Amino acid sequence: MKGDPGVVSNRHDAVDVLAGVLFERPKVDSQEITIDLALYGPLARFAGGHHVAQRPERLKPGATMGDLVARLGIDGSEIGYVFVNAVLCDVPGLNVSKDLCLEDGDHVGIFSRVHMWPYQYRDGVRMSPSLKEALEVHGAMHHSYTTPEQSKA
Repeated sequence: MKGDPGVVSNRHDAVDVLAGVLFERPKVDSQEITIDLALYGPLARFAGGHHVAQRPERLKPGATMGDLVARLGIDGSEIGYVFVNAVLCDVPGLNVSKDLCLEDGDHVGIFSRVHMWPYQYRDGVRMSPSLKEALEVHGAMHHSYTTPEQSKA
């Protein structure tokens, strides 16, 4: 919830919270936002790359992660880890980031399912509230919660 001092929804809010500046940002009347998109592994092909692709991506204000994935034409079963502004927002098979609203200036990193994340680096990682909630239901973080075939269902 924007303006709630207990909720950090993106890097802009995080900077404000860390600086002790808690105020409502002025509304910007814009026809589009620009995010910094990075795709890794086989997903790089959706942005013209081979192993890694990084480019600015313009979206309508209010666009969600689901809108971005649909626009790029990525099948959700191919998505592994998702980071927004260095915050882990999704893991393979959970698909909890689809409703995450993206904001101007966000850095979005989407990894393919073939990229593993060694377990020793997972402890203490910053996670989005929706991912924390999902992990409370599913238990400890695993490499995957479904097979690619189950993700298509």
